[in-house]
Amino acid sequence: MSSTPPIFESKDSELAAADERFVSLLVANQPRVYRFLVTLVPQRQDVEDLFQQTCLTLWQSRAKFDASAGEFASWACGIAHNHVRNFRRRESTRRTLLSEEVAELLVATREQHASFLDDCHRALHRCMAGLTTHQRSVLEDCYGSEGGGGIKLAAESSGRSANALYKVVRHIRGILHECIQRTVLEGGAR
Repeated sequence: MSSTPPIFESKDSELAAADERFVSLLVANQPRVYRFLVTLVPQRQDVEDLFQQTCLTLWQSRAKFDASAGEFASWACGIAHNHVRNFRRRESTRRTLLSEEVAELLVATREQHASFLDDCHRALHRCMAGLTTHQRSVLEDCYGSEGGGGIKLAAESSGRSANALYKVVRHIRGILHECIQRTVLEGGAR
């Protein structure tokens, strides 16, 4: 026999269900929030830190999210934007960052074109799969998930000249650009 009164059991299960729905929304929208941060902050480590802060704030503020008031991604990006503003204030004395006006323009542009940018991102993943193993390896060396070392460092480690690697990367970017355009125009990015 349960020692918890039935009214508390139903309240606990309602809270657990609400938390589960929130976690599903958070997980589904994490890539979009991360890409939003990348558009505003140039250093990957800073993006990682801001992303973690944003996720923590989202979790702590989960009771404030009202699905009827708007889309989760917009709400989450709004919170991320507040973290970026605070970051800019703290960092303005230490580093040169984008001006606040430029950052605001980027936010507005991102909001206006969020669906298109998401389509382009999905198309990029499809188009990357169409590259040869060598082409994907070159891009990974230059821009990889671990931050990559950039084209100059990749050229040094591969024994190529930076100029030769720039040409290879430019060619691969052209292939990806054409593929993304074609995929988005044909509606194949969804």
